[in-house]
Amino acid sequence: MIRKMTNTINEVALISIGGLARASGVPVETLRNWERRYGFPDPVRRDSGHRRYTWDVVERLRLIRKVLEMGYKPSYAVAADEENLERILKERERDKPAGNEHPEMEGIDRELTDWLISVKNLDAVGLEVGLSRSWSRYGAYDFITGLMVPFLREVGELWAQKKYTVAQEHFASEVVESFLAGHWRPLSQRARGSSVVLANLEGELHNLGIHMAAVFLALNDLEVVFLGANTPLEDIVVAAHRKGVAAVIIGLAASTEVNEAAARLGEIRHRLPTTIVVAVGGNEQLPVTPGVVSIETFEDFYDWVRALAEATGSPLSRQ
Repeated sequence: MIRKMTNTINEVALISIGGLARASGVPVETLRNWERRYGFPDPVRRDSGHRRYTWDVVERLRLIRKVLEMGYKPSYAVAADEENLERILKERERDKPAGNEHPEMEGIDRELTDWLISVKNLDAVGLEVGLSRSWSRYGAYDFITGLMVPFLREVGELWAQKKYTVAQEHFASEVVESFLAGHWRPLSQRARGSSVVLANLEGELHNLGIHMAAVFLALNDLEVVFLGANTPLEDIVVAAHRKGVAAVIIGLAASTEVNEAAARLGEIRHRLPTTIVVAVGGNEQLPVTPGVVSIETFEDFYDWVRALAEATGSPLSRQ
């Protein structure tokens, strides 16, 4: 009788999306992304709207993660059933060289090295494949904070040391920009939350920072109004008056003239209603600007975005 009761409880027990992420090793953001794109994992919706999952989903997710690490695309791996996933893994084990002479090299250091080699060789396919594999393996949050930020810093340092040419630095920026935009734009187009304006001030020509910011915004169901680099102040103000805009986020470069930037931010703050949040990130030397939220790291930005989504009533913030 006790065993029967225990089995019944296990059959109906449900797990939250956070618990599913911890049990499977697949980040929450990735689980949500897969659900939208591929319909898996399919949650059980409670009356409150919260996602809950059955425990049998965990093993399939673990198998998917292992298959992705072999280089398979998410569009195939996530759609495959457990039988096919197990078959792929068994074939890989069978074909592995005796003595494990060529073990798979894993880890963030190896990922970054591969990306940098692709940039040096101007190998767009290699870099795109590496970016896609890392995105699937680590999820959006770790991809941005643990890989992309140090990668771009290293590219910049190699260029400053004249170990990379201008062409290589531009090549890296173009490939990364296209990759990030390809991930956040579809999510933004389906977003049900408030809108957020993203821009660089006039004279700011590098916009990879706000592309990374756009990823976190779109993942939290916020619509991104992306104005990009070198945007006149007047255009930012006009875009911010668009219906449904909850915030304006300005990205700065480390080389920005901070006093001039602070003056422009103050002007933007002055010309917008207090209901619209104005935030800035990218330069730690920026003077304090009254009414403007300063965000130092992408880890801080992610937490700030989650709070913004919750404050503005984004549907995902309640799940």
